[in-house]
Amino acid sequence: MVNSLGDQWLSCVRVTARMNQAVERALSDRHNLCVSAYEVMDVMWHERGWIRSGELSSRSSRSQPQVSRLLTQMVDAGYAARKPSPGDGRGSLVRLTPSGRALFREASETVEGILAGLTAGDADARALMHPTLPQAG
Repeated sequence: MVNSLGDQWLSCVRVTARMNQAVERALSDRHNLCVSAYEVMDVMWHERGWIRSGELSSRSSRSQPQVSRLLTQMVDAGYAARKPSPGDGRGSLVRLTPSGRALFREASETVEGILAGLTAGDADARALMHPTLPQAG
């Protein structure tokens, strides 16, 4: 079957794999970050204040154990702050520190540049990132 849903899905998988690899490489080389840490930082960036650590996994595509490990690394590096959650002895609140916000801002510029280059040079990536809207009719 030509252009089946399975074919379209595989095309998306391949394009996103190419994009993820390029972004992962650039984040690692330029900012010493992985895509997972960048995604968790993105959730904290949009929150702007304190957020329950458990919210990070539900708002990202990362598991709770992975988020916990990433948070520990970010706190140790000074990119995130953690404090006990009021009324919940087991939970904690987290947020980006000023240095974490600066790193995320720089990393976001890198991500935008990488994706702009990929979508300019790869028709499949461009179609995925800039789908055409159906014509009014």
